[in-house]
Amino acid sequence: MNSAFRSAVHGLLLALLAGHGVLHAEPFAWGVNSRGNLPDDQQVHALWRIDLATGESDYVGWTSFLDMEGLALDAEGTLYGADDESKTLVTVSTESGLAVAIANQRANFGVPIAEVLDLGMTFTCDGELLVSSDQRETLFTADPTDGMLTRIGDEGGLGAPITDIAAWGEAVYGIGQGLDGSGNSDSPFLYAIDAEAGTAEVIGPLGSAVAPYANAGLAFDADGVLWALTDRRDNGSPDLPSEILRIDLDTGAATKVADADVVGFESLAIAPPGGCDRGAPPAVVVPTLDRTGLGVLALLLLAIGWTLLTQRR
Repeated sequence: MNSAFRSAVHGLLLALLAGHGVLHAEPFAWGVNSRGNLPDDQQVHALWRIDLATGESDYVGWTSFLDMEGLALDAEGTLYGADDESKTLVTVSTESGLAVAIANQRANFGVPIAEVLDLGMTFTCDGELLVSSDQRETLFTADPTDGMLTRIGDEGGLGAPITDIAAWGEAVYGIGQGLDGSGNSDSPFLYAIDAEAGTAEVIGPLGSAVAPYANAGLAFDADGVLWALTDRRDNGSPDLPSEILRIDLDTGAATKVADADVVGFESLAIAPPGGCDRGAPPAVVVPTLDRTGLGVLALLLLAIGWTLLTQRR
């Protein structure tokens, strides 16, 4: 097969795959909708598996808790959740969605149940479980064995309503609350978090591509890409589909990827802690093919085989 023919086949393959939208490497994620207008009340406060490329969300099951606002995966892939209504650290089954309180003890955070925290959560490479509160603008650690919160730094040390956090290697990032209680723009920015001091610095605004939102989930995928899932609402309007965003770590600017087909997401978990092998080379993203792409590839391979066969005759 001559070089011109090989080049033509390669170009045709890439064009067909791109045209069908089958070259992709976007991961799946976990999210809990803390609100919603679904007819089945057990589909609210439930765990969903979300395709970050399309926004299609598959129902897993009801968590049995009523305001889960933070999700994070530990190094073994166990999914943890932070419930604000009961002030409880839980583990969540990715098979059934059912959540179980750590140490079988509700209200295990050790703070007053009546206090509104609005929680975000992430595991670090050393196994530390960090928890943020946008109401108290404070960073905590949570003990994964009993749930107890311990404050890092000063009360209000974050200086901003950080609604969720995500760690990559030694770096920790936060996303600010989008709208305040009156529906006015609040802190729709990406932040760099100092996890030792419990402080935060603005990296930059998420930008005009992001629709108004209240709270949000934040998480890294296994390749170090930072994602957000917003709990959208506009002042005076009903709940709107959650937006899926990719965020630039250097500028904070967000790019919209898709609308989720469920409303009320303000939590996000994608992968266990990443960036931990500091001497390892960057991960290589390997494209995958859906059924359409596999069909196109099979037809192209048949065409190449037929061409080679006829050339030999």
